[in-house]
Amino acid sequence: MSSNHQYQVKLDTRVVSPEELFSQAHAKILGLGELLPMLASPDSGKRLDYDPKTQTLSDGDLIYPIRDGSLPLLLPERLKEYFTDRLAVPFDAGLDSFMQYFLLASIKQSGEINAASDDVHYQRHLFRLREFCRSCKGLVLDVGCDDPLIGSSLLPDGTQYVGLDPFCMRNEPFRLVGVGEFLPFQDASVDCIVFNTSLDHILDWRRALDEANRVLVPNGKLYICTLAWTDRAGLITDSVHFHHFREYEIFGALSNLNIGKVQRYDYKGDEHRYGLYIQADKKT
Repeated sequence: MSSNHQYQVKLDTRVVSPEELFSQAHAKILGLGELLPMLASPDSGKRLDYDPKTQTLSDGDLIYPIRDGSLPLLLPERLKEYFTDRLAVPFDAGLDSFMQYFLLASIKQSGEINAASDDVHYQRHLFRLREFCRSCKGLVLDVGCDDPLIGSSLLPDGTQYVGLDPFCMRNEPFRLVGVGEFLPFQDASVDCIVFNTSLDHILDWRRALDEANRVLVPNGKLYICTLAWTDRAGLITDSVHFHHFREYEIFGALSNLNIGKVQRYDYKGDEHRYGLYIQADKKT
């Protein structure tokens, strides 16, 4: 263990590759038909209905397309026209606070954000998160999922999985296209929510946590994995993250949940940051 951090930080060098994860029993990726009873408009919060003739979802007033018949685009109404394979809001889209916000969000989402699958530090993280999420049960929402194949393979056999992401480079496997600030789910409809190194990519991360708390069932579990910084936390040279969190920021934002377990792991031998894994329960 490192003695240079305020907290005990574990050094665990065990790894697991994506290929190994895929070969083991894991969560089932749900499809639209199975998820439909839980979905809601990101604008109105009303329940969504599916029209097989037009292959769209609707809350009775607003219509949400299903891209190529495969992926529901459950972005807020004002953002739909700016989505191709990712959200790209132009500078002339408007000056109100909503569009300003998503202009900033789309600028930060233009860079490369994922480690290579054979990177040893990435594979250490996969091992740690799989172990950390063994208490997941029921329906699990993976916010900022990237590849649902990997996300679902980190969860126990017997759980059900749905990924949500503002990127859509390919139509398979199934996921929802959306943003963490406007989760397209009904209140108290999801058993567990995972932010797997995605919370620091969300500008209004506190709103995303409030949304997670809203859609979790009572006693539902929230899992967060992120880097925590003790020094050198400036963002000037970072082109893809909105935040370099201090640990107290995360725990302060979780004050309306019950903290369950916490793990801290060495990250690349760095003395100024470490991997922080938190599980918290929604209060009844």
